[in-house]
Amino acid sequence: MSLPMPADTSFHITKRSLDSGYTMPTLEAASDYYEIGYLLSGDRLAITPGGSYTLREGTVGTMPPFVYHRTIPLSNVPYNTYLVKFKPDFVRPLTDAFGHTILEEVYSRLFNRFPPSAGSRIVLYFREMHELYKSDSPYRDFRLQCILCDLLLAVLENRLPDDAADSPHQDAVEIPHKTPLTPPIIDALYYMEQHYQENPSLETAALQSGYSASHFSRLFHAQLGKPYSEYLTRIRIRHAQEMLLNTKKSVTEIALETGYLHTGNLSEQFKQQTGMTPLQYRKSNTYPR
Repeated sequence: MSLPMPADTSFHITKRSLDSGYTMPTLEAASDYYEIGYLLSGDRLAITPGGSYTLREGTVGTMPPFVYHRTIPLSNVPYNTYLVKFKPDFVRPLTDAFGHTILEEVYSRLFNRFPPSAGSRIVLYFREMHELYKSDSPYRDFRLQCILCDLLLAVLENRLPDDAADSPHQDAVEIPHKTPLTPPIIDALYYMEQHYQENPSLETAALQSGYSASHFSRLFHAQLGKPYSEYLTRIRIRHAQEMLLNTKKSVTEIALETGYLHTGNLSEQFKQQTGMTPLQYRKSNTYPR
């Protein structure tokens, strides 16, 4: 569980600069506040009970109370972000005007993408709040309240719809889970994301959940909708896709870095998952810059 905000605090903003390899050590969930953040740089995978999704530069993440989550890096790009925490009373003007369901509507999605014109404005809200928060202005709290309320409405009005065309170059792609994940399965999934290069066995992953291998296998299949081996392959192929698009590494190098002893094994499973060979995928999704 995340640390609660101090009793006398209803708003807090930080600008965090973390190493690209930063990982959350445990599952976290806020109990008495909402979070909204802007990813300035970095590539992250967030794992929640309802789904896993990628966050990239320009993405706004929203996390309501009582949703367990963990994040893990997807690249070597430094992790820089604005993070706002606020209690419901801080946005009372907004909920008084539109009802508490306005927060539910904003937080109905855990990530938000924007067209370029709107995205350039969204980051200004965070920048202004961060600068104002550090000031000694006598109007600081009132102005922060106004900016935050306006930001929440701007997110609601300008975010791209769920069915916006996704490509590997889009800011975020969600992978919904078949059923809500329990914390032990999230821990196991987190372990798989960190150790996919080692091709961890089902028995090894089961240890992370505290279950026997047979019980873990049944729970994993029921909650993810896929057997363990198939989901692990999906993780490895997704990381191969990332490297094909964002590095100049050869297919042989990528195969070794994703836990394949032979390039042919990667190519075969890659084509099964994507319908293309790794080189075809790189060519069809790489555009001149």
